[in-house]
Amino acid sequence: MTFSRGERIAITTIVSVIVIILIIKYLIVLNPPKRTYFVHDLDSIIERRNAVMDPIRVADSIEKVKASTSFRAQRSGVEKSSTKHVAKPRNSNQDSVGRGCLDKLDMTTTRTILNLNTADTTSLKQLPGIGSSFAKRIVEYRDKLGGYCETEQLLEVYRMDSARYNGLKNQVKIDSVFIPNKLRINSDAFKVLVKHPYLEYEDVKKIVNHREQKGLITSWEQLTKVVGEAINPRLRYYVDYE
Repeated sequence: MTFSRGERIAITTIVSVIVIILIIKYLIVLNPPKRTYFVHDLDSIIERRNAVMDPIRVADSIEKVKASTSFRAQRSGVEKSSTKHVAKPRNSNQDSVGRGCLDKLDMTTTRTILNLNTADTTSLKQLPGIGSSFAKRIVEYRDKLGGYCETEQLLEVYRMDSARYNGLKNQVKIDSVFIPNKLRINSDAFKVLVKHPYLEYEDVKKIVNHREQKGLITSWEQLTKVVGEAINPRLRYYVDYE
């Protein structure tokens, strides 16, 4: 194979370039250039932050010490001035009497005792645990009964439980001269008697049959025998035998 003069020059040039590149690469690997790089890692960032924050922390601690010292100085000054005006000890008997009067005053001013037979729904809502619904039920049940004769009858109001009743029982009362509306057991019609909460349909039926067949009922003992042992004992408050 023969090459022309131009081809030989081209081949020689290419080989020379390759050799030069290999030599340069070899020199770079053996003697890498010295360069300074900024390390962007977590440790260096933390060190730089601490270097900036340390003076700030020192300044804050100094300010806190100064503030604490100032506060203690002011407090000691106030305590010293207050000791100069110490009141004379009061008589313990006077204190106890004064507290007793205040307690009585608080009881009379803060607690209202409601009469169950005259209180309206607005007044009843002042009782603990009593809202509009309960106040309305208390009044409606009072009308059905003919009035409350015992405060415990509130437990008969729909959904009234012992916990709610115990919370209000000391704030309600029954007037000692109160007379409830009474059933005329010997003359009221069947439909009147059966509306009373303490009389069931069968109870009224026995009463009407007795007075039509055997005569009038004249006492609670007799009424108990007519109706039976299931009779509500509170019914005696609401019965008129005339």
